[in-house]
Amino acid sequence: MELDQRTRDSVAAYDAHARAYQESFRLRRPVADVRRFADLATRGDLVLDAGCGPANDLRLLRDAGVHPVGVDLAYGALREARMLLPRHPLVQAPLHDLPFRPRSFGGLWCSGGLDHLPRAAWRSTMAGLLDLVASGPIYLSCHRGTEDLVQIEDDVLGTVHVSCATEEEIEALLGSHGVRDLSVEVRPHPIHDRRRPLVVALGILRR
Repeated sequence: MELDQRTRDSVAAYDAHARAYQESFRLRRPVADVRRFADLATRGDLVLDAGCGPANDLRLLRDAGVHPVGVDLAYGALREARMLLPRHPLVQAPLHDLPFRPRSFGGLWCSGGLDHLPRAAWRSTMAGLLDLVASGPIYLSCHRGTEDLVQIEDDVLGTVHVSCATEEEIEALLGSHGVRDLSVEVRPHPIHDRRRPLVVALGILRR
């Protein structure tokens, strides 16, 4: 899949502002969600953090007792992640072409990982990610709406392009790929509050 230029531009923004982005979210991470996710995971299994950025969630997942592997396309974000977690497994790759065997993981954490892809690519990308999971918890968060790579001005990143989905679309997306016991809710964004609400989903993939 050829990456949209708007996706590439957004990746470049994370490269350029990775440290500031990490700092802006440092005290605003989804701690309760991480605990719920970890409670559903099998001890000892690897879980995939798809779109890990500078590793804020990755560190929370590790501290909650799971064994996450971080993947991101933005080298600058991974550089910050490496400084935060010097011995942790990190991979630079696009989410649609990851170098892992099918069913290698016991869970998937995808916090904003689809946000900078065109909506038309979400279904195939999620199918590929879920193919890497044998079974276990599935977490997905994204911006709420129907926009497709709309340009926004972020206080930290500058100009980025964001795609959104409704809670009904996320429920259908995950449900169609076998994710069950789904909880899907709308929440204020941790920084932008209700100006850019999030859809947050957590369920279980069983094979």
